[in-house]
Amino acid sequence: MAVIERLDFLGVPSQDPERARAFYRDVLGLALLSGPQDDPMMFQAGGGSTVAVTQIPGRVPPDYAVVSFLVEDIEGLVAELERRGVELVTPEGSSFQGVAGRIAGHIIDYGAVKSTWFRDSEGNVLALNEIVMTPAP
Repeated sequence: MAVIERLDFLGVPSQDPERARAFYRDVLGLALLSGPQDDPMMFQAGGGSTVAVTQIPGRVPPDYAVVSFLVEDIEGLVAELERRGVELVTPEGSSFQGVAGRIAGHIIDYGAVKSTWFRDSEGNVLALNEIVMTPAP
């Protein structure tokens, strides 16, 4: 039996609730589940999970991802994020499970997974990961 079977809620801090609400709803296309002025604001993400964004004045965002989304067609999503003016983070050389990543534009390919990172309107780093290979049993 798994200790955690499903993640229902991810929390993300914001400085400006209106700006954050517009980013997650209009730029990322997540459905707003809470009221138009609620704090925290709740957004529907994939697989029944939700993302909560709440105002935390004075908080400095870390340089690592605070939320990671599992996606398909990462190349298409990166192109769309670029079209929408999202600040993509240039990947640096790293490895995943001992495999050195190959950088192509804003995407790093580790063989089994491709990843990219971007900043939301509040400066938080968010990650997109696409599983492209199923590990051998």
